[in-house]
Amino acid sequence: MYSSQIYLYDQKYTVVLRDTSNTEIQTRRHRTVYARDLKLHKGTDNVLLFVFQNQDQKPVNITSMTFTFKIMNREGTKVLLNKDMEITAATGGKAKVTITEGELDDISAQRANYSIEKFLSSDGLYEASLVDDDLGGRGAIDIMDSVYPEYVDSTEITIPTFARDSEATSTTHFSSTFSGGDNGSMTVQYKPSTFSGSVQLQGTAGVSGLYYDIGDTVSLSASSTTGYIHFSGFHPTVRLKIVNTSGNIASLKVR
Repeated sequence: MYSSQIYLYDQKYTVVLRDTSNTEIQTRRHRTVYARDLKLHKGTDNVLLFVFQNQDQKPVNITSMTFTFKIMNREGTKVLLNKDMEITAATGGKAKVTITEGELDDISAQRANYSIEKFLSSDGLYEASLVDDDLGGRGAIDIMDSVYPEYVDSTEITIPTFARDSEATSTTHFSSTFSGGDNGSMTVQYKPSTFSGSVQLQGTAGVSGLYYDIGDTVSLSASSTTGYIHFSGFHPTVRLKIVNTSGNIASLKVR
C-alpha cells in the first residue's frame, strides 16, 4: 500500500510596523531572515494570517488601525484587488485577510506583488507596512491554478444555415464537427429558442464518415432553457444532430 502525507497549515507572515506608541529611539533593525512569498490558490478561498511587529520584534498594538491588502501586477501598473483586512487580536498585533474563490475568478494565474497599507485614525496618516527582507513595502505573491485545472474558454460550435421544408413536419441538420479531445470528459452547452425537436450527440472514430450516437437523445418542446450534454470516452470527431420541428438552437458551445 502506498501512503502520502498531506499537510494542513495556516499561511502566517510577519510584517514590520512603525510603532508610534514607543517613544524611545529605536536603534535595532528588524530584518526578516527569510521573507516567504505569499501564495493564493484559484478555485478555493484563501486565508492569510499576519503578525505586525516593531523593530524590537515585539507585537504592535494595532487598536484603532485599519489595514488594506492590495494585489498589483508584477509591473506595478495595475491594481488587481483591494481587500480590507480583519483584526483578530489587536493587542497581539494579529490580523487576517480572506481572499474568496470568486474574487480570484477574473484574475489570471501569475506572479504578482502585494502591499499592506495602514491607516491610523488618530493621526490621519496612511503608511506602508514593511513586508520583505529588506524592509520594502512590496512583497511577492503567486496566484496559482493548483486546486483546479486552469480555466479554459468554451469553443463555439457553428450551426450551418439550412432551408426548412415547408411540407415536412421536421428538418434534420448537423452542427460543425469538433474534436472530442483526449481528456475523457467534455460538456456541450445548447441554448434553444422556443425550440421543439431533438438534439443528439454523435461521434465517429475513423475516416469512414460513419457516425454513431453518443448517449441519449434530448427531446425538447417549445424550450428556451439552456441545457448541457456531458459525455466521456474516446471520440475523435463529434457533431450534433438536430431534428427541428419549430424554433431553433441559438448557440452551441463545448468545453
